[in-house]
Parts: sequence; structure tokens; C-alpha cells
Amino acid sequence: MTLQELRYFCVTAEVLHYTRASRLLYISQPSLSYAINKLEQELGVPLFEKNGKKVTLTKYGEEFLPFAKRALSELSEGTERLREMKVPYSGGVSMGYIYSVSFSALPDFVNRFYTHQGSEQIAFRFRQGMAGELVEQLMNGTLDFLIAGKPDIASIDYLPFYRQELFLIVPATHRLAEEKSVLLSDIAGENFISINHETLTYHQLEKEFRKAAFAPNTIIEADEYSSIAASVSMGSGVAIMPILPILDSFNVRTVPFADSSMYRDVCVLRSSSHEMTPELKSIWDFAEQISASFIDASE
Repeated sequence: MTLQELRYFCVTAEVLHYTRASRLLYISQPSLSYAINKLEQELGVPLFEKNGKKVTLTKYGEEFLPFAKRALSELSEGTERLREMKVPYSGGVSMGYIYSVSFSALPDFVNRFYTHQGSEQIAFRFRQGMAGELVEQLMNGTLDFLIAGKPDIASIDYLPFYRQELFLIVPATHRLAEEKSVLLSDIAGENFISINHETLTYHQLEKEFRKAAFAPNTIIEADEYSSIAASVSMGSGVAIMPILPILDSFNVRTVPFADSSMYRDVCVLRSSSHEMTPELKSIWDFAEQISASFIDASE
């Protein structure tokens, strides 16, 4: 088993599409298939199941995925610690981001910062993961910044900079599939598939359900939006999530909410207990500028 095979597996599990994964990894699709097959042979179980053009994780793949991600994350952190021991500070900035905002928020923020600065002298190191583990890394100083939803932690400063709408995700044959919009109360009594309770989105949805005066009938709690989409596609229940590319791989429908409060603000986060270097302060100052523009536009 190689690190490359683990990385290929994690990326493919994220997008659930071999062609798209091979493009993200800058390799050919046969090379990706060969690496996944090698990993499956070593583990002795199938990790993916193909049904025509659809790709889904098997129960073995679902179980193995968090361990593979944790292994890659730990090795990345260990490598970074050794680099810091060798060169205590080289001007690099470590920035984490949660999976569900990685497709647009991160490159947009960094590109706008470089344009604002007029140079690319500050190097960024990116780390992707679940909100809970990334918030912990932000608190202990492993990460300088984090792009995620609004936190509910007093020692974390945050600046909202864009709004991500949340949609109802239903099977293609569901009674609400063709509706132009829905209310949260429309899914009362439905089986609900939830994102992990450690995520910031979970806590925001909890508040929305309390306002709607009912508790969801949660039957599945998943770490990944790909798993949620797969469960919805199979008719296990409905879900609430942002629109992501992985939804194209499933037979589901996205329905907007009539209530304008069904969104999450994506923020730049930092720990208030850690001092900022001049480089970090320049990034935070820039984040304050774009956040002020965002707030003005939202009001």
C-alpha cells in the first residue's frame, strides 16, 4: 500500500467519478483504475462499485475512507512539523478548508489576495479535512487560518466573505422533486440523512429545525456529502446540503428553500489566542476588507 494509492482513493471517493478524479490528480484514467485495483487487491475487498457510469463507495470503502484521510493528514502534519524544526519560519501560511467549500472559495480567496498584494511572495500550504479536526488544528496552532462555516467558539475570530445556499436533496422520484421551492416544515416526518454532528453546518441546521418546531427523523449520520448523496439516491431519506459537483453522479434532485435563512456564511477563521506575524496580519487585514464588502452587500 502506497501513499499515492491512498491519495488516489480519497480523491476518487470525494468526487465519485473516475474521469473527474483522474483530471484532478493529473493522471490518466487507466493509471487511476490500476492504482485503485492494486489497493483493493491488497485490502482484499472492493472499495468502489460501478453501475454503468455511476460510481459509489461500497460498505468497505465507507469504512476505510476516514482512516485513509486521517493517515494522509497525520503524515502531512508530521512532514510540516519537521520542516518547521529545520526552518522555523519561511513565510508560508497554513490554511485549512472543509471539503464542501473547496471547489470555489479557496482559490478565489487566494487569487484575490495575490491581486490585492500585487505579488505572490507569501506561499500557502493547504490542508483539507472535516470541520472538527480542522478547528482543533486551528486552536493548537497547526493551522494559521481556516475556511469553514461560522463557528460557535469564543476563542475563534471569524470574518464572513461569501454565502453558500443550502438546498433540499431528494430522490428523483420523491413527492417534492419537482417543486419550485419548499419550506423546512415540508420534510417533517421524512427520514433525514444528516452530516456529521461535529460539523458547523450540523449545528446551524439544528437551530433551523428548532425554529421550525420539529426534530428531524435522522436515520443516517455521514462524514461525507458523497455518502449523503448516495443514500438519498437509494431512497433512504432526504438531506440538506450545498450544491456540489458530486451531485451530478447521483439520481437526485435539488430543491431550493423558500425561506431565505437556509444558507451558511463561509468564513475565514483564526484563533484569537495566537499572535499574528506581519504576513498573517496582511492576510487578515485583506479578509476584513472583503468581509466588510460582503456584509454591506448582504444588508
